[in-house]
Amino acid sequence: MKLSSHDDYRAATARAASLGDAPEGTEQAEELQRLVAAIRDWDAAHKGENSHGPEPDTSLLRPDDLPFSGLPGNMGKLRKD
Repeated sequence: MKLSSHDDYRAATARAASLGDAPEGTEQAEELQRLVAAIRDWDAAHKGENSHGPEPDTSLLRPDDLPFSGLPGNMGKLRKD
């Protein structure tokens, strides 16, 4: 089995997920093994830009840039005498 498109990849991963509990030695377990091999081959061949991992974070905001309630920044350094 060879995956030739992203749609094939998505269909194969969905089918593999549905076969995850297939009893050993059954036709479904053999299909699962073929699907896993094809998915691994696809992943190895498409590392980088075409991979199916998490999307890269392109946001300009970082956790340190976000305001948090109760943390007023440098306000704690101000003193009232």
